[in-house]
Amino acid sequence: MEIYVGQDEGEWPKGTRVRKVRSEPGDTHQDGAPGTIVGALGPIAAEIRAELLAKKAITEDVVWFYWVVWDDIPGVPVGIMDCRLERIG
Repeated sequence: MEIYVGQDEGEWPKGTRVRKVRSEPGDTHQDGAPGTIVGALGPIAAEIRAELLAKKAITEDVVWFYWVVWDDIPGVPVGIMDCRLERIG
């Protein structure tokens, strides 16, 4: 089974090590969870970013949408906004 994970190269390229930040209640992964970027989608157009800020109660600008494989769930890409990731190293 093939999973589409975004073919764009984000600000951080595929293979970049990241950790989760700004967790929300109910998130599967909490702050500090390590993972690896395996895909990206973006940059997100300015009008869509404005809509996210206005209608979706997102408080930080989102430019890239990344797919991350978390270390504790290998082989399963999970979508996450760039504002909820921090580069490791």
